[in-house]
Amino acid sequence: GLQAAISECVAVMLQREVPEHVNRKVAKAARKCDKPVIMDVGGTDAPVDADLLPHITLIAPNETELTFISGVDTSVAGKPSLPLIRQAVSSLKAMFSAAGNSDVAVLVTLGGMGAVHFAPAWASDSDTAHETSVGTFPLGTPDGRPKDTTGAGDCFRGSFVAALYGRGKGVADALTWAAAAASLAVEVEGAMPSMPTQKAIEARLQASPIKPFDVAA
Repeated sequence: GLQAAISECVAVMLQREVPEHVNRKVAKAARKCDKPVIMDVGGTDAPVDADLLPHITLIAPNETELTFISGVDTSVAGKPSLPLIRQAVSSLKAMFSAAGNSDVAVLVTLGGMGAVHFAPAWASDSDTAHETSVGTFPLGTPDGRPKDTTGAGDCFRGSFVAALYGRGKGVADALTWAAAAASLAVEVEGAMPSMPTQKAIEARLQASPIKPFDVAA
């Protein structure tokens, strides 16, 4: 059954294109098995289900989704602002804390600028000790630009979770692994066809130096 299947996995990833009652049931079952629960915020403009908040280990919005679920604008003149992203994360974590979950981690993806992870212990705008960012890898396309970004965010989040929970990597290494995977995904058209192999990710890590995280501080 569901409980048995979850007991054999390393983590459970939820997405919001399935009915909320399904996510609630799966999340509760995962926490009973002491498995981390990761929420991908995409798929709907609805607020995050309040009944899910106590069960989520990691919530992973992109910049636009972070603004929507936190109520805090994260951009200045159309460009992401790290101070505003921190304010939004602070607001989001306060929402989780009010639901009895003060240990949620937040992973914010920022497309071609990189991503930033806020650990469960992250507490305020100035708490950079519990904040980890990653840049992006140069692309191997002829013009150095993405061919198709469809599925790139899913690739990043899935690769991060697999590296962190499945391969036992630390947050920084898991972010770098995910950045390498996503860089490969945007070089190929389509969603499923663009998901890279482990061998391809390892080759990208060895062949290309990563570019710095590029968000205005």
